[in-house]
Amino acid sequence: MACSTVSKLKLLAMVCISVIATGCGDAPAPQAPMLPSVIVSTAHLQEIQSKSEIVGRTRASEDVMIKSQIQGQLLKRTFVEGDDVNQGDLLFEIDPATYVAELAQQKAVLKQAIASRDVAVMNWERGRRLLPDGMISAKDMDELTSRKLTTAAGVVQAEAAVSAAELQLSYTKIYAPISGRISNSKVSTGDIISPQSDMANLVQLQPMWVNFQVAERSLITAQQNFSKALSRDIKIQDIVINLRLPNATMHKETGYIDFISNKVDPSTGTLPLRATFKNADNFMLPGMFVTLIIESPVKEQALLIPQASVQEDQQGRFVMVLNDKNQVEKRIVELGERFGIEWRVLSGLAGGDRIVVDGLQKIRPGIEVNAVEQEIVPFQEANQTK
Repeated sequence: MACSTVSKLKLLAMVCISVIATGCGDAPAPQAPMLPSVIVSTAHLQEIQSKSEIVGRTRASEDVMIKSQIQGQLLKRTFVEGDDVNQGDLLFEIDPATYVAELAQQKAVLKQAIASRDVAVMNWERGRRLLPDGMISAKDMDELTSRKLTTAAGVVQAEAAVSAAELQLSYTKIYAPISGRISNSKVSTGDIISPQSDMANLVQLQPMWVNFQVAERSLITAQQNFSKALSRDIKIQDIVINLRLPNATMHKETGYIDFISNKVDPSTGTLPLRATFKNADNFMLPGMFVTLIIESPVKEQALLIPQASVQEDQQGRFVMVLNDKNQVEKRIVELGERFGIEWRVLSGLAGGDRIVVDGLQKIRPGIEVNAVEQEIVPFQEANQTK
């Protein structure tokens, strides 16, 4: 009995020692954390032809306010409001009765003046023949000469009055000074029209002007590019300008710059310019906001990165760059225009820099990542390859 008890105690002691020994052994080493995976693209140099998109506003190449030159009752309006009219078309007619009577009166005055002049000339001729024989005094001859000159001037004055009356009568019919589209009439038949009354507005739609402004910085860049282009016999009129309409469709006709202001607006820091378009279909009307797409006359090397890599905070736009150790660095960048899915880099990066384009939400500056190089292609191109 005693021996059995001792054996059990020895077995229990051996089990305890075994458990303690096992508990004191080395624990398994923890596995290293997995590095976040990101997709990167390399900033690369590419030859581009720079394009600028600028918002402009259309303006009629001719904009005429039709006004009355005389007073009178409006007899009729001969055009359809909002219709296209041709140069020389009759638009309005004012009652001519008063001006017909005035013309008749002035013609009568002219006839009297001519008669008085003719009599004065005959008397002067008679006196000129009598003067050598002493049958008329020199003083009388002077009076005859004065009378002849005075009546001749009276004829000129009467003729001018007749011309003025004819001009006033011509103002009773108002014709279109240009071809274009006319507005609604601002007067009605039967109204008493006063001089300088606004009657209608007429705008010429072909060609159509587009006014726009260029910032000082863009202006200097454009001048530098244009200076390079001059050595290639390119004129400013040769720069092709495309136009996007308000519904986002492209205007089928290209335009050209026909006016550059001689000074920068100090309040906005921009230079006013104007482009001309044929507008054969009359799609553009004055007052529209349109987008001008201006292509540089020369090609140049530019550093490009995917648009998907660009982020923005209070400091401005930035990208995440990987160094030689695949560690993340934040770079503030200055960007230019866009080219498809890529953005031009003006400063902050160099050719060959690896830019994170996907997985940005998983990283922060200073951490190491697992980088996968991938070429970014437009969505349409990606679908075509499938």
